[in-house]
Amino acid sequence: MKLIPNFQIGKIRLGRKDLRNESPVVPSKNFLHRIRERTSMKMREKTITAVCRTVDGIEWTSWKIKPDGDELAQQDTAPVDFSGDTTEELIASIELPENVTDQLEGDITVPLRTSELLMRVMEFPTVEEDEIADMVGFQIDKISPFPSDQLAISHEVLQQIEESSLVLMVAAKRSCIDAIGDTFEEKGVRVHGIDARVFGWMGLLEDEGHVAGDDCEIFIIDDRIDFSLVVVTSGIPTAFRMLDTKLVDTTSVDELAAEISYTLTTIDIERDLPAPSAIQFWSLDDLAADVRAKLSKKSGLPVNPHSLASLPPLSEGIVRRTLDERSHIELVPHEWIEYEKRKQLLRRFTLISSSIVTVWILILLVFFSIYKVRDMRLGRVEKRLAAIEPEARQSLENRQKLNALKVYTDRSDSALECLRELTQLLPPGNIEFASYNYKKGKGVTLRGTASNDATVYDFFEALTESALFDQIKDQSVNAKTIKGVRGAVFSVTLELPAEEEGK
Repeated sequence: MKLIPNFQIGKIRLGRKDLRNESPVVPSKNFLHRIRERTSMKMREKTITAVCRTVDGIEWTSWKIKPDGDELAQQDTAPVDFSGDTTEELIASIELPENVTDQLEGDITVPLRTSELLMRVMEFPTVEEDEIADMVGFQIDKISPFPSDQLAISHEVLQQIEESSLVLMVAAKRSCIDAIGDTFEEKGVRVHGIDARVFGWMGLLEDEGHVAGDDCEIFIIDDRIDFSLVVVTSGIPTAFRMLDTKLVDTTSVDELAAEISYTLTTIDIERDLPAPSAIQFWSLDDLAADVRAKLSKKSGLPVNPHSLASLPPLSEGIVRRTLDERSHIELVPHEWIEYEKRKQLLRRFTLISSSIVTVWILILLVFFSIYKVRDMRLGRVEKRLAAIEPEARQSLENRQKLNALKVYTDRSDSALECLRELTQLLPPGNIEFASYNYKKGKGVTLRGTASNDATVYDFFEALTESALFDQIKDQSVNAKTIKGVRGAVFSVTLELPAEEEGK
């Protein structure tokens, strides 16, 4: 069995120590109630889906988050025809069935195997989050065999006290993550999160109450794809190792026992490690009695076998981790997140633009409808006008002839009648008319002389009370001496009442 360098990978949701008083925080066993309390009031309705490899196919779990409570939306499996060694196949190398990708809804999370991750737990000073991220990037660059520009790097604070913080650093090759993203992208599905299989199993063990959280425990997890060693101390993950050789017979026990011893020794050098209580062996296959006995003898610890089949599916464990609000590692590349933000922004912009265009179209339709209604009414009026126009024109001509006839036949305001009215209104005194001009329908212009001004003004006053004339204007009275006799010269215009329109 090949010994793996002391790289520690993954993130476990175990009972952690309080940041200030060091008292252990016991995780709630009712996971669904905890998640409901944390998400129901903060999240709009959405779906989260985890997709995991199995030996003979893939499995997925979809969880729907609603304001009034979360619920399991779907949990299913699908067989996939693999070629080659299935234990070495990545999900990036398989052909996802069309009928499966059609069922993957919401935010998609895919876990990586332990062998695809590079991480280590280190102690840093308690500083701002951005400074910790810079230190993590520097440390990963020192221990990684690959350049930092070829890695996706993340971190998680496992424990924090006043002066120091225990930080889990993680890195994965971008080529592996990009291959997974391309596999789903080809089917029109975008990956929103990258996790680790071992973390999903350990999360399920914690939620189901299989992690004591008060001493040092060793967990070995074998799901036929991952074979991992996990050391948990007081609820905090201390080491994760990938094991290369399957524990199928007693010949591999020596290597596994040596790996356990090496791991414990390495951790004990860095920090004070309590004595392990037992080895919890979780697998899908039964652990042979002779293998179990030999491993217990070699390690000096009791070995307690358990079946992973008794736990919920791994995809459910990944979904639970995704739903948990506590900070955890995220290996999705930054450009994926930016692309998704731009996509959502474009979708929102498209929706707003479509709404604006729809409103404008509705407004234009309303105005067009009003225009068409008025145009139809105008058309009907024009047709009616065209129909009655000849008769209307003939009626107008007849009315004009009738008015002309009335003007020449009506003698009520004739020249003689006006002259008669003037003579009747003459006041006592000497008044002579010098000129008398009459216009039919218009009135009379009168000029004359009088013996004095008072006589003229009395005449004007009498004219204002005349029923025949409508009004008098342009009155003019001037004193003048004629043949040695002083008198007055006057002029006045008398208007007749105007003819009423249409009369």
